[in-house]
Amino acid sequence: MRCSHYEAGECRSCTLLDLPRARQVQDGGARVRDLLAPFADGDVWGPPIVGAESGFRARGKMAVGGTAQDPVLTLPGQKEGADLSDCPLYPAGVEEVLQGVRALIRRAQVPPYDVARRRGEIKNVLVTASPDREHLLRLVLRSEASLERIREHLPAFLDAHRSVVSVSANLHPEHTTAVEGAREIPLWGASSVAVRTGDVVLHARPRSFLQTHTEVAGELYRQGAAWLADLAPAARIWDLYCGLGGFALHVARALPQAEVTGVEVSAKAIDGAREAATELGVAARFLVADATQWAIEEGVPDAVVVNPPRRGLGPRLSAWLEDSGVPDVVYSSCNPTTLAADLAAMPSLRITAGRYVDMFPHTAHAEAIVRLRRRSAP
Repeated sequence: MRCSHYEAGECRSCTLLDLPRARQVQDGGARVRDLLAPFADGDVWGPPIVGAESGFRARGKMAVGGTAQDPVLTLPGQKEGADLSDCPLYPAGVEEVLQGVRALIRRAQVPPYDVARRRGEIKNVLVTASPDREHLLRLVLRSEASLERIREHLPAFLDAHRSVVSVSANLHPEHTTAVEGAREIPLWGASSVAVRTGDVVLHARPRSFLQTHTEVAGELYRQGAAWLADLAPAARIWDLYCGLGGFALHVARALPQAEVTGVEVSAKAIDGAREAATELGVAARFLVADATQWAIEEGVPDAVVVNPPRRGLGPRLSAWLEDSGVPDVVYSSCNPTTLAADLAAMPSLRITAGRYVDMFPHTAHAEAIVRLRRRSAP
């Protein structure tokens, strides 16, 4: 992939862009294999899960700088004054939406937030893109002061950008490094955008987690379901930290007679998962709950899928899995370091299959999915 901003020294987000693509994947896979070797039974690694190297990002997150008359969309920590709305990581159509947002900011005269002075209104612009070139737009604002002006000029923006299916304002009054705040104000359109991912359609809502690389995420979900497809048809399978239901929906599709339950603390994500299950015609159920506490109180299933945040499972859930007697666990990890720590706490569960996941091309960020099988009774 070529990037004019990288070559000009304006952006260094893709830290490995100088390395050939094959070398990036080779080195990333080797790091994961070496880290997890103590927990694997022999050569368990399949081919890496790899997708497109450009035009793949499901979500664009741009910081707003400059002035209300001349807004600049950039990334935190990159060269000041460099507009990066044409980033080659974004799918076709995102640049046009971002340029439309710049025009909306000018028309509505919304002052960008000045971090040093702690003044201004608009902080970030967030765009979710579907493979069908539909877009969900979110404007992160410090307060409601500019909302009426934005509403006034929003029809012209929507008329020029028919791919946008939803617009909302996110209020983020605190002076922190967080990208968004807790309050979402719908301004126009649908409550979600449909994102075809693997063999299902996920319904991404504002503030719900969505995997960065949609193509890679689809293969990730397919792999997890394939590993569990040889279970008994009536198996009880849990998807903990299920998010929008990617794993649970694929498993329910592969094992239509299984009792599949997804658990996630985000109510918005569960709304999306339930909507997707209804459209897909599967009987998977989705619950709003703390995954660790729910699992400890609920009993023991036949298999568990876990897809925790970067901090990993933590000691309580790792201990429960170790002592539970669950024979099969699929662990999807966005942080192999915490995966290794969790595996050290679950010595009865060994890696019998694994794949390196290239979710963030051109960076040192590594992901992995592993199948764990119990080698002895707890």
